[in-house]
Amino acid sequence: MDNGEGHTLKMDIYQDLNQKEPGPCIIYYFGGGWMWGEYKQVTQKAVYCRDLIKLVEQGYTIISPSYRLASQSVFPACIHDCKGVVRFLKANAQTFHIDPERIGVLGNSAGGHLAAMVAMSADSKEMEGDVGGNLEHSSAVKAAAVFYGPTDLEELIHVGAAKIDGPPKNLEGTEIDSAAGQAVEIETQILGYRGTGKNLWTLNEVLENGDTANTDWRYIELARKCSPIQYVKEDCPPMIIMHGGQDPVVPIDQSEKLYKALVEAGADVTYLSYSNAGHGPSMGKAADEFAYRFLTDRL
Repeated sequence: MDNGEGHTLKMDIYQDLNQKEPGPCIIYYFGGGWMWGEYKQVTQKAVYCRDLIKLVEQGYTIISPSYRLASQSVFPACIHDCKGVVRFLKANAQTFHIDPERIGVLGNSAGGHLAAMVAMSADSKEMEGDVGGNLEHSSAVKAAAVFYGPTDLEELIHVGAAKIDGPPKNLEGTEIDSAAGQAVEIETQILGYRGTGKNLWTLNEVLENGDTANTDWRYIELARKCSPIQYVKEDCPPMIIMHGGQDPVVPIDQSEKLYKALVEAGADVTYLSYSNAGHGPSMGKAADEFAYRFLTDRL
């Protein structure tokens, strides 16, 4: 699938070779902070996905697609790519033996954010994009499973900046320019907030000042538009949210906040947390199976 910018997006399709009738489909979006990883991760991280692939034996098609990383393009490019995958599958449902009305999404970490965005922002033209075409088809899906995904990027700007006591400095005490020392500031990288004097600390200053006339305010608006929490509504597709209580990467508040908002909106949502789990597959086999059962029950 071409994204219209000369970059080819690829995907792996896992399906029983004997399947001839349209069946349910689950799209897995890999994690990696929107900066690392690839679509082959579904097999490389066998511990996490060991039972997901087994669903092929039950007539499910498992799709693992690529999407543009921050080094290739900033938000909302990866969201557009992920929605383009859904439309592509619907447009080619007969070829791939997929029931277009029984597509679910699953993702962990950054992939969880993308799964939530696909599930919750189906009616947002700005988040839709036109990657791969097939715009006559909706990118709406029937259910979603979100593992420890960022849900409120504006809040993450606050959280990240709070860990920095002023602008980043080198050993001589001189401030570090964004281009030279901001590689780990994921929030600014994926938003495209880069350049001399631009870093997570300065972006948070813009946010806290609330100066909408500041030319950098557009990055705050972009963070909001690309946050699942902004798309909460009663008719969101059924969703299960999972998060470890000891997650050092994505604060558990991110999942709890989204869960509470969906409950208040009257949406169909389930939340599961394991108090001792960190960030990654440490929630365990039982949690994975619970999420897969949630999806299969609704597909």
